[in-house]
Amino acid sequence: MRFTVHFSGSTLITLMLFCGNAFAQEVNNAYVFHPDQEVHVASLPAVVAASTNEPDVMLASLATAVMNPDVCCGRNSALEDQAPSDGKSLKELGAKVRGKHYLDAGGSIVVTDQYWPGASVNAQDIVGSLIAQRPLLIDWDGHLYVVYGALFDEYRYNDGRIEWVIKKLSLVDTRFSDKGRFLSFDRQTDDWGKVSGLLALAITR
Repeated sequence: MRFTVHFSGSTLITLMLFCGNAFAQEVNNAYVFHPDQEVHVASLPAVVAASTNEPDVMLASLATAVMNPDVCCGRNSALEDQAPSDGKSLKELGAKVRGKHYLDAGGSIVVTDQYWPGASVNAQDIVGSLIAQRPLLIDWDGHLYVVYGALFDEYRYNDGRIEWVIKKLSLVDTRFSDKGRFLSFDRQTDDWGKVSGLLALAITR
């Protein structure tokens, strides 16, 4: 038994448009996959906390992330008066150092901050900051670390989109000066639910 199906001109055009849109969408969603890409911040300063107390660790971590002793956080630095003297959350720390500050040698800087709760941060935020050579501060399981590198997979789509999927983060623990100073956060084995937040700082003159 045969069935003959007749399409009107408008129906045929609609079907052709649908097929064309589907093909275009498929082309745009095509991607090139680059596994195991790495980015690291170069010339990270070797700042060690004066003690394991939270204010000292935060001060050393901030100085490491800023990467400029004239800016943070010793005597006569631009952020000397804003250096944390007690334990603060990363969000509070960002608010404290935000704004315009003056260098001892003359001139000024402007500090801008971006804070993400652990549940809302994404790979684009982290990798983008590291590519720009800006370390981040991370609160993981109640401890403060400096994020200076990442291992990630990259997807480059035909429509120009780039997506990154983080596999590991390279961290510095400023409480230590020996091999315990360097560690990593592994997305496969570590619990991201224990990350309470991340802070990125940018300094302009």
